[in-house]
Amino acid sequence: MTLLNYLRTDLSLTNDDIIKFTRYAELDQSFDAEDLNAVESTIQDFNFSRHPSFKHDFLINNDLAYCDDCGDPMFNGDTISVEHGDRHICNGCCDNDYYYSERHDTYRHNDDYDEYEEEGYDDYTGTYSYDTDVLDHCGFNKLDKENASDYYGIELEVERRSNCPSNIAESINDMYQGFAICKSDGSLDNGFEIVTGPSTYKYHKKKWEEFFNSKLCQENLKGWNTDTAGLHIHIGRKSLTPLNIGKILVFINDDLNRDFINAIAGRSSEQWARRSPKKVSDVLRPTGEKYEAVNTNHHATIELRIFRSNISKHGFYRVLEFTDAMVNFVKLTNCTTTSLYHTAFTRYVSQPTQRSQYPNLLAWLIRKGYVKDMKPSRSVVTTDEEEIITNQRG
Repeated sequence: MTLLNYLRTDLSLTNDDIIKFTRYAELDQSFDAEDLNAVESTIQDFNFSRHPSFKHDFLINNDLAYCDDCGDPMFNGDTISVEHGDRHICNGCCDNDYYYSERHDTYRHNDDYDEYEEEGYDDYTGTYSYDTDVLDHCGFNKLDKENASDYYGIELEVERRSNCPSNIAESINDMYQGFAICKSDGSLDNGFEIVTGPSTYKYHKKKWEEFFNSKLCQENLKGWNTDTAGLHIHIGRKSLTPLNIGKILVFINDDLNRDFINAIAGRSSEQWARRSPKKVSDVLRPTGEKYEAVNTNHHATIELRIFRSNISKHGFYRVLEFTDAMVNFVKLTNCTTTSLYHTAFTRYVSQPTQRSQYPNLLAWLIRKGYVKDMKPSRSVVTTDEEEIITNQRG
């Protein structure tokens, strides 16, 4: 059979179609990829020595391609780029053998899947990437039979001390499975942040004991005695009304409470936690700014960003107790300025019904002179965190 007979008889081409084919190596759009593949295979048997590029031109001009995995024909527009464009495959192979990697922004073969890598885990530092969602690894936690509705998420930023073991973050991840993960943080010099899942106040008290009892953590990490590390606490919105949140905005930002809040926080950071006087109604007008003392831009939480990092047990618990006490305080008090003044808050904490709930906070308030004529619990160390941390090795 001659090529002309093949084109006329088998492909039913008109004279105009044959001229187009021989001149431009192109067929009309009625041919699908399977048909074009059959034509391409057949013309291999004919002599194109006078036109050596014809077969190549046929593939290009008809937009025909072949899957790099299974070899099936397809149009170029139907190919899927994988491995950053190194290969082009068909939909069937992609569906069966590949997954899309958000981390690498490309399709990768299922055989190359690495759970830790895909979740942003760095084998060298033992940390997850900054944008890792803690809820992918940690759920909501509370004690058995606990009837609490307030959940807190803590981000404790820490720096490594000199000679710190390289696997310390990995060790914390192992210790805190289901409760917290270690994430990278570009604002730190040589550190990471320990980020917990949403947990109740009592559950936090129980789980953080493991950290404070860990010689590895206490001897190789630092928080207070740095210029970089902070401590952020997220408060779940689910148990708060807009009015409660508005009162938190006023309490934290009011100029009348500035010195008290600075003392509680251990710092006055205009860079990471700016403060300006607020009204309760400001809860309805979020600023969109992340670096505010109370960040209200999160959908599920509000975030207190005011605190200096603290890995001293009693200093850390003081901050946690302050947060829980403040949440309960704003739920009970009214909206007047004096009701949200820090003296009203200290009276609340020093009530007999609250003393056992917040022993570290109360001891600090007594030591600093905010609460008079009381003695702190004997179970609470009364030395300032600054003194404890400063006396440790660098």
